[in-house]
Amino acid sequence: MKIELCCGSLSDAITAYKNGADRVELCASIYFGGLTPSVNALTILKEKTGIETAVMIRPREGGFCYDETEFELMLRDGDEMIKRGADALVFGFLTPEGYIDEGKTARFMNMINGRCQSVFHKAFDVCKDDLITGADKLHRLGVSRILTAGKMKTALLGAENIKKLIDLRTIGILPCGSVRAHNLREIFEKTGTDWAHTSAFEPSFDTSASHETILFTPLAPARQGEYPQANGEIVKGIVDVAKQL
Repeated sequence: MKIELCCGSLSDAITAYKNGADRVELCASIYFGGLTPSVNALTILKEKTGIETAVMIRPREGGFCYDETEFELMLRDGDEMIKRGADALVFGFLTPEGYIDEGKTARFMNMINGRCQSVFHKAFDVCKDDLITGADKLHRLGVSRILTAGKMKTALLGAENIKKLIDLRTIGILPCGSVRAHNLREIFEKTGTDWAHTSAFEPSFDTSASHETILFTPLAPARQGEYPQANGEIVKGIVDVAKQL
């Protein structure tokens, strides 16, 4: 059994390396489910460790349906990460209706062009394609592996579905979802997987920005799929007032 550790920073990834992880998934903004990290986080990680690294390519929080500007950013970020030594790119594209976006996935795979591995992340678990149809789509598109809890909340609850995917023997399957030391053996026995994706986060605090009224974090978590986006009318209203001053 080999372990991939989800890492929210360069420091996390170095900790994973020092403690025996076989591979890391390098992200930023774990609070939002993982976003694209800095290219220099990858560069320094490779310089210091050489550990196999899968890099998250996700430009914002919320869902997984991106406009053309966001998609262009993902293409350029992905290309740069490959040039900086990424062993895999982690991504996911869904249509507005929630199905796997085969068009954008194909275009992203064309950018990768065999230069590294490709991982369709847990967007798979919320897509409306059924288990086997979704896996077949991604296999046909040339994706290397799927990060999945078997369309369930945890890998243990989804173990039966994960085994079905593994038994297809067409695409790599990386089980994830509350995988920990206490249940790893049971997940292995129920799925037969030889890899698992896990995390090892615990709370840490930076007290330098402690303040009662000036806040840098939201008062309440966003709703599922919610993300902030600039409103052009609001921008224009501010600019119009500014021009009069």
